[in-house]
Amino acid sequence: MNVTISAEKATAFGETLAGEEYAREERDYKWAVHLVISALLGKATLQREDLGRLITQTFSSSLPDLDDLGLSPDHQALVMKGLKASSTSGLRNAMGNLSGGRFGIAQFLWIPKVAEFDLEGNIADAFRDLVDESVGVPERIDSFRQELAEIMRELERRGGFEPGWTQFTPSLSFVAMILGAYDPTQFSFYAAGVLRQGFETFAQGHEWPKGSAGTRYVGVCDFVHSVFGELATRGIPVKDMIDAQSFIWLSADSHEVEVTGTSSGESKEGAVLDVELVVKDLSKVLYWPEERARKLVQKARRWNQLLFQGPPGTGKTFVAQALAQLLSGDDGGAVEIVQFHPSYSYEDFVEGIRPTVNKGSDLAYQVQKGVFLKLVEQAVQFPEVQFFLIVDEINRANLPRVFGELLFALEYRGDEHQFRLPYSGEQAFVPNNITVIGTMNSADRSISHVDVAIRRRFRHVVFTPDTHALKGWLIDHGLAGMADTAADALDALNSELSELLDVDRLIGQTYLMRSDLGDVGLRAVWDDDIEPVLNEHFFNQPDEVLRLRGVFLGL
Repeated sequence: MNVTISAEKATAFGETLAGEEYAREERDYKWAVHLVISALLGKATLQREDLGRLITQTFSSSLPDLDDLGLSPDHQALVMKGLKASSTSGLRNAMGNLSGGRFGIAQFLWIPKVAEFDLEGNIADAFRDLVDESVGVPERIDSFRQELAEIMRELERRGGFEPGWTQFTPSLSFVAMILGAYDPTQFSFYAAGVLRQGFETFAQGHEWPKGSAGTRYVGVCDFVHSVFGELATRGIPVKDMIDAQSFIWLSADSHEVEVTGTSSGESKEGAVLDVELVVKDLSKVLYWPEERARKLVQKARRWNQLLFQGPPGTGKTFVAQALAQLLSGDDGGAVEIVQFHPSYSYEDFVEGIRPTVNKGSDLAYQVQKGVFLKLVEQAVQFPEVQFFLIVDEINRANLPRVFGELLFALEYRGDEHQFRLPYSGEQAFVPNNITVIGTMNSADRSISHVDVAIRRRFRHVVFTPDTHALKGWLIDHGLAGMADTAADALDALNSELSELLDVDRLIGQTYLMRSDLGDVGLRAVWDDDIEPVLNEHFFNQPDEVLRLRGVFLGL
């Protein structure tokens, strides 16, 4: 990857690099973390049967036994020097500082507890898998996050969760802390906002990496390695990707950005939200014009409840997830997704009485919090993080029954508008740092069940079939030769449907966003996806469906 760094910036960083303050505040504590993690995950240690014990000790509040980890006296001295000299004192604080805010540092609470509940072997296997070089890096990262989430679920099932703890997928920043410390010549630490801003500044002409968390991280490491190479070419004595990532961070410090995702006691390594950069990223991910992406971002920052409404296949849920991820500034648990259905209830969403099996197989009934109330607890505890709840198919449930008193609390936010919960009797309120995004298929007859009280509490965003996004996606996926043909076919079909039916029952562009479209052609899209939908719309008019087939396929 080609990056462009001005001589002025490179020279200024070279002067910073030589100073004692840089070593004390930027490098030495990161090197201390590197020495500990590289020893923990070294070949000799990975083969030990007590690896799980070593991991839980390393992530606990006290410094692990450095002799037990196999660190030499010289390396032990460097660890102690780095941890004491920095304003980020202690190994746990140093690792937490590099783990990207609330959803990184949370691992330092639950990982030490696995030893009490016979899960040390599980955690050891997960860490071994993370550094298994026989598997690709993206696959390792994505698998590791899921393995930790599964261990977390099992820990909760066995009674290892403290009150107020919530399950979530560990953040990419946490995984990057481990890998960046394990091998700083190959991997980088990950502060998403800062790196995105650096990418925009130094890698113009390149797009921010897309795909799974693991795939994005590999792309980011490529960028940081390119920065390292450019600085080295200019004669700046950078040692590894620690220095390159520090250069990107220090360069971003001069910009006006909004720091999010950090709680009291954490340092500046938390997520950074640059709103204009969010707009650009969202535009690229969705293949939207920037002005359209900007309007959506502005609306999401202004209103607490949004309702995405449109025909099937117009990308409502995908847009909601992309928007929430970018605005939350985190790859972990700030975004919760739930799908409503006819049997979904208040007890699932807010709170209810549920049976539980205690030790000795005794059955008991307890008041348990639902998905929304658990999110409220996190939002109250971390007011600087913007949390998102995405309710897919929001119209499929009996909404007054599911929301209950939230019809009041969603509109009147803050602790001055408390309400009493019916099962627990506790007082509660909905904080301002929760955004609820509902998605609704406008072709679904059940939208008539969404009453006025619900609708007026949500700001509506209408989605229509988007051939511009379709073309962009196909071109980006190596299907440029199909872009115009697919877009013209969709336009022709929807032109007919808008006259025969209505705009709520058009066909969305995502039906044609298939990586195999060049191989299977439009006929497969019609047979697999579009014809079943139209058969429902024209259930007593098979000849009309046959005619529309000819319109779509150009026959």
